[in-house]
Amino acid sequence: PMLDTTQLDHFKTHGFVILPGFIDAPTLAAWRDQFWGHIGADRDDPSSWPDDYVVKDFSVDPALGRLPQMLPIIEQLGGGMFAGGGGSMLVQWPKPDETWQAPAQGHIDGYGPGGWGGGFMLAATTYLEDVEPGGGAFYFWPDSHLPVAQYFRDHPEQIDGSFRERDDWEERTWAIFSDLCDTPPQEFTGAAGDVILWHAYLCHTGSKNVNARPRGGVFSRWHRSDNEQMKWDVGGPDLWKYWAI
Repeated sequence: PMLDTTQLDHFKTHGFVILPGFIDAPTLAAWRDQFWGHIGADRDDPSSWPDDYVVKDFSVDPALGRLPQMLPIIEQLGGGMFAGGGGSMLVQWPKPDETWQAPAQGHIDGYGPGGWGGGFMLAATTYLEDVEPGGGAFYFWPDSHLPVAQYFRDHPEQIDGSFRERDDWEERTWAIFSDLCDTPPQEFTGAAGDVILWHAYLCHTGSKNVNARPRGGVFSRWHRSDNEQMKWDVGGPDLWKYWAI
């Protein structure tokens, strides 16, 4: 099933939409088995758990973006032009002796060690287990896609990542984006298999896990298949120029 009008409106207005119970229990069970098998740890023995945020050389199978219920949504949003949709994992391991604090700033994806890849449009995040407040949730700034888009309209030459050459970058870093948002940030808490779809300009970050269970987050990202042709274009006044919605 595709997103309905209410869900689309929420996504366009707030930069994200949450799909409860999106992934079925057998798929989640298979992913959990794959994950624990790959890292060679006992899911019920914390003394065997590693502390690596990135799970190297691993992705869940089937990938989040390849699930049959996800494919029509990606077609709906991208009109056949969105490519990608992997199933990589990032894990917030428990630190129950520490105090949870809200992250001070968020970032936007697409500006990794390799520089500006271009054409990053959409991402999805889900969890292998339930995540409660303080459990290392995906932390995001609702509505932030709008001021970030305006920032790049005002500074289109900085889409290449040269915003990191601003005079105040060393002091503020990614807060130059998350500080633009008036809406308070929030944790994406919920049940295993709930999915949040989020716009590429949505400010977000990880958060500390002070609860008992690991937060195993599965992430998929999609880019425009013609990103080499359009990646320097910020879209002008139309945030949805390269979308089908």
